[in-house]
Amino acid sequence: MIINKITKYTIGVLVLFSLFGCKKFLNVEPIDSLSGNNFWRNKDDAETFTREVYRLFRSGVGIDRPVLLIGDFRNAPVLKTATFPNRNDISIIGRGDIRTLVNTVRPTPGTDAERFWTYNVEWDKVSDWTPIYRVIQSANILYDLVPKVAENDPSFSANEVKKYQAEAVFMRSMSYFILIRLFSDVPYYTNSYNQDALPRTSHVEVAKKCLADLAEVKDDLPWTYSDPANRGVRAMRGSALALMMHLNMWLAGFDKDNAMSYYTATDVLGDELYQEGAVVANAYELLPIERVAEVFNGRSREGLFEIPNNVNYGESYGNLRKTYFAHVLHAPYFLLNSTTTNLSELTYDPNYMKTIYPDGQEDGRIKSWFTDLKGENFMYSGTGAFTFFKFFNLALGSGNTAQSLGNYQIIFRLADAVLLQAEANANLGKDGKATELLNLIRGRAKAGLYPASNNYENNLSDAIYWERCKELMGEGHYYYDLVRTGKIYDPLYSSRAMSYAGFVAGGWTWPINPKAMNNNPYMTLNDYWK
Repeated sequence: MIINKITKYTIGVLVLFSLFGCKKFLNVEPIDSLSGNNFWRNKDDAETFTREVYRLFRSGVGIDRPVLLIGDFRNAPVLKTATFPNRNDISIIGRGDIRTLVNTVRPTPGTDAERFWTYNVEWDKVSDWTPIYRVIQSANILYDLVPKVAENDPSFSANEVKKYQAEAVFMRSMSYFILIRLFSDVPYYTNSYNQDALPRTSHVEVAKKCLADLAEVKDDLPWTYSDPANRGVRAMRGSALALMMHLNMWLAGFDKDNAMSYYTATDVLGDELYQEGAVVANAYELLPIERVAEVFNGRSREGLFEIPNNVNYGESYGNLRKTYFAHVLHAPYFLLNSTTTNLSELTYDPNYMKTIYPDGQEDGRIKSWFTDLKGENFMYSGTGAFTFFKFFNLALGSGNTAQSLGNYQIIFRLADAVLLQAEANANLGKDGKATELLNLIRGRAKAGLYPASNNYENNLSDAIYWERCKELMGEGHYYYDLVRTGKIYDPLYSSRAMSYAGFVAGGWTWPINPKAMNNNPYMTLNDYWK
């Protein structure tokens, strides 16, 4: 049975990666020892292994550790509220004090209300990059060994081999993207059974290598899947295009001499995604603002890549503080804090909220995302009364039901890609196209169009930047947009600005767990955090 194969493979992978640091760097056993000599015989074997790659990503990035939460909390205008026990970590990461965040000693559970977050959120776990390298290693194995299926099963076509290999390349590149945004330079390899100690490769070079790999395989992925269960949670051509857009925009921020070429590439990729993928192939669409909650219920036509996660289908409540949505709801909509039931654990600086949602400016997101069933909203309150219904379908009632709660973790969606393309065009001086793209998102949101409304003193680039803050709140982009654009050290954009000297010294990175040094004479840690 497939379930038995998955279980057998999972146990093998866990054993395999427990060997890291014991004898050789990133040492891997032959796949036959993990899955039996008869593995890779047919499509079921290929499918079993591929699903395990996605499961490893889901676990290492989306479920077991607060990796994605960093994008919304770090150096952000977030505030802890008056809930009990205290969420002091929200204040700590909000001011960018990562050293305190990861080094605070965990107390015995239940003994210290001031530090209960250490074992509920587990920020210190992010420093260990091993779970993400598990994905990379497995993706490399999938790429190299899935052709064996065609050798053993004549019904397994060459196109199917290419599709699975393209998924492997996407998952490897997606994992490297997560790594470089966290740690900057990281060890890079694509061989299945790496046994060599490796130095860290420049994050710019890693991004370039991922772009080259994705360019070769993106057309081997389907625009979408006939089985809606795979939509968004498996790599699609739109997933690859969105990742390539993000990689190019990352490079534009760090390889400034070639920024214009990266902006141009982002524009070309954006046209391919929207004109070919959405308009011609009819694979994707921007959902009406009244239906945006469907995006976070997962597998929507706006989603491009996402991590399935739903508390109504057996997810552990213990992991919810590692995700965003639970922080911004309270009773009667969702009960995360059983002591202070009427308060959300997180709110935003009212000045920030007024920057992205100026008083008196029309915007349908205010009603859809911030206004409760009584017609009240507390978006400017700066208190625990704050509620953010983006991930909660109020139209279906206030109770915690499978229909009302949707907390799929969205990595990429069409609106994000459209705004990236708008940003690229603004940087290229193509203001007309940039405005058109910006207004696609504003129009969908029933917000005033640029430049007549919310024009930020007629600054198109600023309008696009603040639109990303508004549209993508809670989706893990805020901090990384600050980093790649250099706005992280500009107090006009960052209320918790980092010094330029700190940025250059690597203060934007995350500390690397010292165990990465084990048996690797070429390894270095991030000096800023030593």
